[in-house]
Amino acid sequence: MFRVTAVLFDFDGTLVTLEIDFPLMRRRVNETIASFGVPSHILTAPFSWERIEQAAGWLAQFDPQRAEILERTAKAIIVEMEDEAAKIASPPTDVSPTLSSLKSKGLKLGLVTRNSMRAVQTVLSRNPLPFDVIVTRDHVRLLKPNPEHLLFALRQLNVNLNENRWRAVFIGDHPSDMQVALRAGLVPIGIARDELSRQALSRAGAFALIERLSELAHLLDC
Repeated sequence: MFRVTAVLFDFDGTLVTLEIDFPLMRRRVNETIASFGVPSHILTAPFSWERIEQAAGWLAQFDPQRAEILERTAKAIIVEMEDEAAKIASPPTDVSPTLSSLKSKGLKLGLVTRNSMRAVQTVLSRNPLPFDVIVTRDHVRLLKPNPEHLLFALRQLNVNLNENRWRAVFIGDHPSDMQVALRAGLVPIGIARDELSRQALSRAGAFALIERLSELAHLLDC
């Protein structure tokens, strides 16, 4: 157990599950990029959003107007699929009471997600949660797994990690969440739904693993 000042949470897969067919999303995005004549070998980013920006950046060298159309068209695929999933997504029953309990203990709570603010608000309008700050991809240029995404949220919460590197934790369900937490100087806590997930999160550097969010109160000594 350890005491912290702030707790940051991932969204999809951690607080809710957006039922998105990610292989289909990636295929549709790649097909759209290819239709603009962008060579596949330049697409090195692991996530579709950044792959779109790589493609648009390459195309902008030759045709800035078509690059803007590519970026708008391809990103609309992601937005559409997220929006549809958000309409039916709800957090597990232990999420709201857990966050309320953490909040009542004086902890600052932040949501840090690659999803859009619109998708987040669609879920939270039906399921309000007591976050002090919400940082989506609409608020920052560099998204996680870039640590700046988490550090921006901490600045909004007025949390200075230089005073104590154990002042904040990040809860996520993906190995990249553990890695970005470590790079940003936060304590990574993984939420693992099965044994494969536990192994992957452990390998990525998780300080601790939980199966349900309700386990946080004991883990954070509050």
